[in-house]
Order: sequence, then C-alpha cells, then structure tokens
Amino acid sequence: MQFRYPRSFFKLLAVGFFLAVLPLTAGLLAMTVAIQKLSTQSQQAVFDAARIAHGSRQLAEVLPTLERSARQNQILQDEALRDGYISLREEFADIIAQMQRMPLDAEMRALLNRMIEEEAEAYRLQVDNKSKDMNEQFSQLAKTGRDMLMHSSAVIDREAGALKLQAEEAENGARLQLLVVVPVALLVVAGFTYLLARPIAQIEAGILGLGERRLHERVVVEGPDDLVKLGEQLNWLRERLQQLEEQKAQFLRHVSHELKTPLTALREGSELLAEGTTGALLPRQQEIVHILRENSLHLQHLIEDLLRHGEAEFRAARIEIKSFSLPELVAQVSERHSIALEAKRLHLRSAVEARQLRTDPERVRVILDNLLSNAIKHAPAASTVELFARIEAQQLVLRVMDAGPGVPVEARERVFEPFFRGATPAGSKVKSTGLGLSICRDHARALGGSITIGDGCGDFRVVLPVEVVA
Repeated sequence: MQFRYPRSFFKLLAVGFFLAVLPLTAGLLAMTVAIQKLSTQSQQAVFDAARIAHGSRQLAEVLPTLERSARQNQILQDEALRDGYISLREEFADIIAQMQRMPLDAEMRALLNRMIEEEAEAYRLQVDNKSKDMNEQFSQLAKTGRDMLMHSSAVIDREAGALKLQAEEAENGARLQLLVVVPVALLVVAGFTYLLARPIAQIEAGILGLGERRLHERVVVEGPDDLVKLGEQLNWLRERLQQLEEQKAQFLRHVSHELKTPLTALREGSELLAEGTTGALLPRQQEIVHILRENSLHLQHLIEDLLRHGEAEFRAARIEIKSFSLPELVAQVSERHSIALEAKRLHLRSAVEARQLRTDPERVRVILDNLLSNAIKHAPAASTVELFARIEAQQLVLRVMDAGPGVPVEARERVFEPFFRGATPAGSKVKSTGLGLSICRDHARALGGSITIGDGCGDFRVVLPVEVVA
C-alpha cells in the first residue's frame, strides 16, 4: 500500500507533529484522570474515616455520663435528674443515628446495633429499678463502646493501607502507560521523519547533481505537492543549464574554428620567416621570430584544450606526476615573456631554489605563466617584477609581485571568479579576459594547493604540495 502524501509539506509536518503528540497527550490525560480519581477517593476515605472516628469518640465520651446519670436518677429519684438522663439518651440516639448514615462496614454496624440493644436494656433495667443488673449492662455497654473505638482506629489504618495500595497501582499504571506511549510516539516520529526526509534527500540529491553537472539525470521528488513542484522547478533549471552547456560548447567550437584561420596564417608566416624565405634575418630578428613561433604553437595548444575540455572535464582531468627541474621551468616561463618585459622596459628579478620536484609540471607552468602575465600587464613601465620559488615543509611556494596598484580590497573575494575583470591598466592595449587568475586557482586546487593575495600591491602567493627529489 503506497502512502499518500498531503498536498502541503507544512500540512504533513503538522500531521506528523499531531500524531506524535497524540499518544503522549492520551497518556497524560489518562494519568491525570487516574490521579484525580485517586485524589477524590483519598479525600472521601479520609473524610469518612474522620467522621467514624469522631462518632466513636463521641459515643465513648457520652457513655460514662449516661451511666452516671442513670445511677444518680435511680438512687435519688429526682425529676431533674430524670430529665437529664432522658436528654443524654436523646444525645446518644442522635450520635447513633448519625453513625448509621455513615459508610460503616458490617462489623461496625453489628457493634452499633449491639450498643443500641445494650443501651435499651440498660434503660429497661433502670426503669425496673434493678441496680445490679443495670450496672453490669452499663459495663457491657462501655466495653462495646471501647470495641467500637478500637475498630474505628483499625478502619483508619485499613483505609490508609488501601490508599497506599491504590497509589502504588496508579504509579504502576503510569509506568506501563509510559512504556507503551513513548515507543509509540517514537515510532510515529521515526515514520514521519522518514516521510519528511525522503523528499528533502531527493531535492538535495538533485541539487548535488546540478552542482556536479550531471545534467542528464532527471530530478525525481516524491512527496507533498509543493515539494514535487520544487522538484519540477529543479528539472526546469537542469534543462536550462543543459541548454546553456550546449550553447557554451557550440560557442567554443565556433570561436575555436574562427581562431584557426588567423592562427594558421600566423604560424605559416613565422615559419617562412624562420626558414629565411624572405631573406636572411639578423640574430635579434631570428630570436623574435622564434618567440613568435613558440607562442603560436602554445596558442594552438590552448585552442585544442578549449575544444576538448569544459570546466567539469578540467576538474576530472588526470594529473600527470613527473620529475622536473624548478629553475628550468621558471626559465622557460620567463623566456616566453621576455618580449613583453622588454616592451614595457620591465626588470624581472627572480630567486629560485635549485630543486628537483615531482608534481604536474604542466599545471605549475600554467600557474606561473598566468601570474607572470598578470604582473607584466599591471606593472608600471620601467619597474621591477619579482618572482620567487622556494620549498617550505614539502610545499612549493610561488610568489609573483609587481609594483602596480594591486587588487582593491572590495574585489579580492571575486578576483578569482571566471570572467571577472578589474580595472584595465593604463596604457594597456589588450583587454583582459578575466580567466587567468581563475585558471590559476583551478590548477592550484587540482594539485591540492591554494592561491592567496598578499597585503602588498600586486602580490600573489601559491602554495602547492610537492615531493622533493633532490
């Protein structure tokens, strides 16, 4: 049987809360009723026991007075004494009548009836003027009164014991209810937690799929209508991202194709110049042609990489660990930027440890290449660009600094985002694409490192874990 979700997530939450609280409320009400019943019974029992004890004491107190009045009346035969005796008999009868209306047990009622009979017999003997028999009857009546008083005390003890037993039963009942109600409530909570967590987990999985660019996996959300609708919106977002990915791939293909034609002409021209087809070149001219030829090859590789890899493919790309010489790699990068340095009359001051390392040299080269290009672009003419590379605790620390204005504080959070472009340096003929620093960060993260901005002007620091060979 399939569970049918309510239309609203909040309604499902309210139903779950109600059903979880319901057994607890029922148990609380049951315990309240039991406690109230026990309290009422206790009050009534204490009240009845107090009345019976009070009546028994009254009888025990009136019997000696009644006996004394009867003896005085028998001896003196005085009318006033007779009236007093009759009044005491009426008081005795009133106490007896009150006690007969009380909830007495069978034994106490038997004692009460015996007292009525013994008092009546004592009165008859007093009327018949049988003094000796009357005294014996009053003695028996006093004994019955004492028995009743003792029995009333026993009734109080019995009621107290019964109340204690009822209290223990109520306590055991409360414990039993807790043993039943709490697991039921926990079971309800667990069930509704699953029902609530399931669509949320599906939404979370859908968002994670979008973040990891699994755009061909449809987001399926089963639950209340509002969460199902949220799943449909995620699907719309997935389809939209898929369209944008396709548009981006198409754009890259078109741009790459358009770049091939001028790049081919550039490569062919540099090859002709290098081969001396147009005439012999001076040594300095040959050096410039060589640099143009190398950079055209590098540009071709970049375009091919642009065609092969998207951002997700870049993150999943295999890292190729190789041994390389750190000074040689820095020298290669520096040579590639020699013309740009000369054009702005910049002086490159570098300090590189002579170490043999093991990591991905191509990624390290790309990081250095972009940082040095960025420094040259922002450095003032005829200033100094500094490049340092050293080993600290099995980590390669790269630092590139220039004398430019640096990155504004408000832009430091966004400077590594793709396509973010700061202010164009004065006199710059090439507009930034906003990708260089983003590429540096991606390569640094791929190697398990980081890139940060120092407190200086143009100060970038990269830390990469490496294996030092020599």
